[in-house]
Amino acid sequence: MAVVTLVQNVNNITNTQEYQTVLQKVKFDKPININSMSFYFNGPTTYDCAWVIYSTGFDRIYQSFTKPVTAGWNEFKFNSFLNLPSGTYYIGVTTAVAGVGKLTTMQGMSFQSSDISKDVGGTMVTVSPNLYGGNGVSVQSQAMLSMKIDGGMVNTAPTMPGAFTQPTGTTLEIGDDKVIMWGASSDAENNISKYELEALIDGKFWLQIASPVFGQNNSIYKIPTATTLKFRVRALDSQGLASAYRESPLYTVTKPKYYWSKYSVYSDYEVTWTPKGASSNDSGYPSYNLDSYGKFYSVGESVSYSMPYPVGTTFYGYANGHTQIYRYRFTSTTTAEYDDGRTTYVDKRGGLIQSGIIAEEGTYPTDGQQGGYWWVRGSRVNQSIAPPGPFTEPAAGTVFKPSEKFNIVWGASSASNLYLYEIERAYNEDEPFVNMSPVMHPNTSYPYTITTDKTKTKLRFRVRAKNTSGVYSDWIYSEVYVIQHNVIPTILLNTANNFTMSETEGQNEVLVDGSARDTDANDNIIIKMQINDGTIRNIQSALSDGSTPIEFSKKITYSNKRVYDGATPLTNDLAENVDHTLKVWADDGQGGISTVEERKFRVIHNRPPVISGTDEDLGELLEIPSITYQVDDPEKQTAIITERINGQVIRTFDAELGTEYKIEIPIEMWIPLQLEQEHQLTIEAKDTFGAKSTRTYTFTRTEDTIQLELKTPFVTDIAATRILVTPDVYLPIGSTIVIEACNNAFDEVPTWEDVTGMAMNKRGFHFTNTEKIAEQWGINIRFTLHKGTAHDQVRFNGFGGAFD
Repeated sequence: MAVVTLVQNVNNITNTQEYQTVLQKVKFDKPININSMSFYFNGPTTYDCAWVIYSTGFDRIYQSFTKPVTAGWNEFKFNSFLNLPSGTYYIGVTTAVAGVGKLTTMQGMSFQSSDISKDVGGTMVTVSPNLYGGNGVSVQSQAMLSMKIDGGMVNTAPTMPGAFTQPTGTTLEIGDDKVIMWGASSDAENNISKYELEALIDGKFWLQIASPVFGQNNSIYKIPTATTLKFRVRALDSQGLASAYRESPLYTVTKPKYYWSKYSVYSDYEVTWTPKGASSNDSGYPSYNLDSYGKFYSVGESVSYSMPYPVGTTFYGYANGHTQIYRYRFTSTTTAEYDDGRTTYVDKRGGLIQSGIIAEEGTYPTDGQQGGYWWVRGSRVNQSIAPPGPFTEPAAGTVFKPSEKFNIVWGASSASNLYLYEIERAYNEDEPFVNMSPVMHPNTSYPYTITTDKTKTKLRFRVRAKNTSGVYSDWIYSEVYVIQHNVIPTILLNTANNFTMSETEGQNEVLVDGSARDTDANDNIIIKMQINDGTIRNIQSALSDGSTPIEFSKKITYSNKRVYDGATPLTNDLAENVDHTLKVWADDGQGGISTVEERKFRVIHNRPPVISGTDEDLGELLEIPSITYQVDDPEKQTAIITERINGQVIRTFDAELGTEYKIEIPIEMWIPLQLEQEHQLTIEAKDTFGAKSTRTYTFTRTEDTIQLELKTPFVTDIAATRILVTPDVYLPIGSTIVIEACNNAFDEVPTWEDVTGMAMNKRGFHFTNTEKIAEQWGINIRFTLHKGTAHDQVRFNGFGGAFD
């Protein structure tokens, strides 16, 4: 089982119309078990909702438990797994559980103009654009419901194996190596892993005797000592599901049957020899014979030997009135050994009485007498030799192409006196086996070339052994192989492996290019692309002419953690520091899919601009600070600089990367800063994607003397003669103030006169100056505050006054 986001929530859409039911077309290529489905909602609904499945005729066929929904992903479940057959359905949500309710807030949607296909636990799920109401009427085109699915492929047990085809007949003989063969199983998920073959001996219990892999639906078994024998076989898939057992007929097991010959018996003398050891005798007769009384007599003239003795020479001597004989043999050039021979009267095989008598092994002696006759065992009645071993080449599951050359290879037979192997082939499932050239022992392979006849789509082989006496083994069969007459396209991908994508110019786009080739003319070749398990996109399509490469080129771009084809995202947010996979392949539309070319890549998320220096506490300042800095950006994007004092913007401008700038606090922003309090001077740099960094300087403003002066003097027509200044000021003990005024304010060096005493007493002051240099007369006032030894703050709140 797997949890897969079929359609990501990309664009939230609030539809002003109301619907009770909204459905999405979904196709499953295989049966699927569904645990739950989740849908995205922009907000809560007034009524409880349920997940529903409609048929292609828009009849509701399934409905989940109901539940209230909230903003975000909402999961809906049945009371158990929903086993859904493969096919096309309309899936969505409804508030019409009890025939009432409206979806006033539509679910989250994604604008999408092409199908999305994703693998969900082995089942390919395809979602198509366009949304429908429960009556089948389209309510939103080129859009998809944002949905997730928790499910996976339905695993079914293999089918029962086919009937047993070997052994044939009803009788088996002990000790024979027999081929046990059955029909193949099938499986909807194509995941059969093996067979289990068992034997029932004398009806006692089932015993596993072999577990051949799938594709090898036969096994060689030596028939045990028994009276009855039965076989059964089942198929198992990779998930442990087993088929039902297929049982064979019940076989009768007997001892092997032989042909016997029956002879008469007669009696005659026979010599029995007993070794005696070394002898010094060196003379005797070259041969001997027996008379009718069992006595020995010599044949030939007596011979004497001298050293060196002829090694290997045999001669004889007699004793006890010719009833005893000695046999001498020279074993070396200087030594002889001898045996003592005595006669006995024994029965011997006479003339043939009858041949071709059939009986089980052990009925008569192999070569001896029984019941007054002499018996000789001949050949087996049911002659058979050990079969060849299983086919080892081609490998199980091999798919052949027209004109493909390969070797058929099988295991050797263990039978003695082998002469040759007979190999046969059969095309399709209804054509007979055809004999090919024999393969002489000890070779166990045969070269073969696949036909170009497009009507031949399947192929099978069988082989049997034959000995020098013309006795055959049972046939051994291969699996059924598929001949793919459609040539699989090939693909060449030029894109380098292990590339990096980032916002940096030069790394924010990658060219996916190359060429595909298909030797089948007029096939529509589609080059496809996918990143990780995301949306599959078509790069290019063209008709093959059978020879010319089909060039393709597609530029993909990276922005804000995602890879795009134009404006269409190919991925969700991609993680940093892990490998991602770009997959490209060619599909000929005839079932032929090229090798999937893969390229690994990594992404670097957008990084904020870098401001020189470090955050710093500047301490106590008497004067306005001046700080120089530079700004750089890892992706070389434009950086927008904002300078602030205590959050108040000083200035904002587009920075030129690497250029030195200076931050200064304007006097009008410096003066109001509270003394003896911490202030923050910040520089913020933000790139075009909103990533930002901040440099912060802290300081405490301190002053022992503050001088305040009118920024713009008052203009007078004539020289002022008197002035009244009334300051609003708090002077703690230890602090002082000097108040000055002038009546020639526009002179380069005005004549300042101390009016402190008069001002503090709120009395007018008479100017003593009567001269000016500038064109105009003017009044200016200057306040100088000295903190002195005061511990409290000096506060200057303003002033009033008049002049004439």
